[in-house]
Amino acid sequence: MNHEELVAAFVAKAQAVNAVVQELPDMAAALDYVVDICEKKAPAEMLADEPGTAQGPLGPNKVPTRVQKIVAAPELNDADFAKLAAACEARGFLCLKGGLRQYLAGIDMGLSTAELGVAASGTCMLNTDSEDVRLAGMIAEISVLLLKKSAIYPDLPSITQLVRERMAANTATYTTLVTGPSRTADIEREPAVGVHGPLELHIILLED
Repeated sequence: MNHEELVAAFVAKAQAVNAVVQELPDMAAALDYVVDICEKKAPAEMLADEPGTAQGPLGPNKVPTRVQKIVAAPELNDADFAKLAAACEARGFLCLKGGLRQYLAGIDMGLSTAELGVAASGTCMLNTDSEDVRLAGMIAEISVLLLKKSAIYPDLPSITQLVRERMAANTATYTTLVTGPSRTADIEREPAVGVHGPLELHIILLED
């Protein structure tokens, strides 16, 4: 399978599990996409107490919503984060690089970087050693993953050695495999989205 076929297979599988896939030319376009999506979405619901935070009307789950939208991007380099923060400020959003433990009631958008993708299942693998990176992908209503097209592999066996090397590099590692938005059917076999994580997953495919 050549490179273009791998990308096409990844896109098809990711979309089949309800991920939104966008192919964008560069980081500037990706940051614009994140801010645009945040502006269009409904305010995040606050699923826990967060003293001192302004609360809006009740959301679909009958809990308060955030007045100020939040975008978290703990992995961006300083230059890209500054661009994202400026775009967020222009639209009245709060942009965070760290300290997500203070916002455990839930945030609007979490932006993370995938180390690789798996074409056979539309899966993304993330280095989540950082607690803020883990939280950005868990407490956000919409999770956005950046993935380079060149980092897409055919199947899980083809990344086995990479995973072994990552686990051997440190005494403790957190590695997350993400396939579509959070979904479960534990309760009476009724499908529910967003119970254990994001309601939506957006994957931005970037050229190298």
